[in-house]
Amino acid sequence: MISGVAVALPAMGADLAAGAIALSLVETLFLAAAVALLLPAGRLSDAADKAALYKGGMAAFALVSIATGLASSMGAILAMRFVQGACSAAVQAAGPAIIADAVPPERRGRAYGITIGAVLALLAPIHFMLPARWRRPAARAVHLPSSVLVIVAMLALVGGAATVREGALGYAGVTLGVALLLAFVHAQRRLERPLLNVPVLAQNHVLRNALVVQWLLYCNAFGTVFLLSLYMQTVLGRTPETAGGVLAIGTLLMAAIAPLAGILADRARPALIAASGVGVVLVAALGATTLGAGAPLLAVGLVLAVQGVGFAFFSSPNMTMVMNAVPPERTGIAAALSASARSLGMVSGMLIVGALVSINLGHEPIGADPARFIATMHTSFWILAAVTGAALALSLLRIR
Repeated sequence: MISGVAVALPAMGADLAAGAIALSLVETLFLAAAVALLLPAGRLSDAADKAALYKGGMAAFALVSIATGLASSMGAILAMRFVQGACSAAVQAAGPAIIADAVPPERRGRAYGITIGAVLALLAPIHFMLPARWRRPAARAVHLPSSVLVIVAMLALVGGAATVREGALGYAGVTLGVALLLAFVHAQRRLERPLLNVPVLAQNHVLRNALVVQWLLYCNAFGTVFLLSLYMQTVLGRTPETAGGVLAIGTLLMAAIAPLAGILADRARPALIAASGVGVVLVAALGATTLGAGAPLLAVGLVLAVQGVGFAFFSSPNMTMVMNAVPPERTGIAAALSASARSLGMVSGMLIVGALVSINLGHEPIGADPARFIATMHTSFWILAAVTGAALALSLLRIR
């Protein structure tokens, strides 16, 4: 749902007469729904059954994905992408919690590394080998008003960032989204069973720092794939097949190296392994700022390869730190917090990219002005590099 959709965007824009803003929303709405519903899903997984939520979320995701492929209008695709994000929230919240329940803390690094590496091969066996029994959650286990508040906040943020070019309307949307998010955090302090336990999160330094670094680092994930897919097809004139093959480099390297990174996290300091991954991702972001109109395809592949290696060395060690920082009865909400930080980082990165696309390109087709697109891409990568630098600084302080 990252690389595959990004590859399809130029063709989607041509077939459905969609401009740059609409294409950025195809990615951003998916992430917004996931961020908004991860905390409710995490609370539900602790209160009901993690395995049932995980399997149900994957089945629903598959059905909605088929429906998205059959949609023939941009409005329907955007609506389906939001539902896809909601389904993915259930999977992301329950999956790491299931691993934490099954594996002792001293072996979780390896377990999360294997999970990342094997996700492509073990989809069908999961349904047959993972027992599930849904149980009715306790009354008010998930605070619905808080869930609605965070959903509206994310939609306002996404809509505002996508329409910044329109002036007051776009800025009003961003302002409303930020205000609603602040209201959400404030409201959680006064609830008996909050979706986000703010005081506990503030006191748990290991958990808090791991989540902040994850948020900052994952600003690179969606934005990089979105920009480089469009760059290869609209600026370099490559086919979707070629662009998809190049985009897969980072994913394959991450899947291959993540198990090794998990083993290292169990044997050494996870914070040190994760910090090295952040540094490698920073190198990739800086490398992307050098791509121009005549760059060879090898240079694009190198940027994606370096980024994939960086995320491989970061993901499983950081997940190990998050899950080891909470008691066993809170693994579901911890997994949801980790997925929220990851998805919020992706949303933040796409909000940065979406705002720049809105300002510089507007509703024009992506390929209408390649020089302006390259300038927008370079600005985006410089901002993402600065954010990654902040993540690296925090990671180094975390080691100390």
